[in-house]
Amino acid sequence: LAYNDARTVLEPAGALAVAGMKKYVEETGIKGATLVAITSGANMDFDRLRFVSERADESEKTLAVTIPETPGSFRSLYSLLWPRNVTEFSYRYEEAGAASVLLSFQPLPGTSTSTTTSTTSTGNNNNNNN
Repeated sequence: LAYNDARTVLEPAGALAVAGMKKYVEETGIKGATLVAITSGANMDFDRLRFVSERADESEKTLAVTIPETPGSFRSLYSLLWPRNVTEFSYRYEEAGAASVLLSFQPLPGTSTSTTTSTTSTGNNNNNNN
């Protein structure tokens, strides 16, 4: 809609006004009225759109954890994910003795990924769920 009219790619939050207006028109059956939706998207370009669309499908899952800042901690974390492919990795030393890790991985084919698991350390957990 906005791209065809103004060559603007709406960011997800900016497109929300258009989605709400379209739903309102569907539910009320309003016709012949002038409606206005305030949108935004100047900071959305095609590179950013690719980044957003990559995270919108089910081919990757993102996980944020805090691990101890000790030798072997990352190896312990990765052993919980093996044999899944890690596709994105970010490491931040946050405070003495702890590091924040954000990573994306590909779930194993044919497995369910509908459950969410949260953890704050990498112990000797041999759980092989996605």
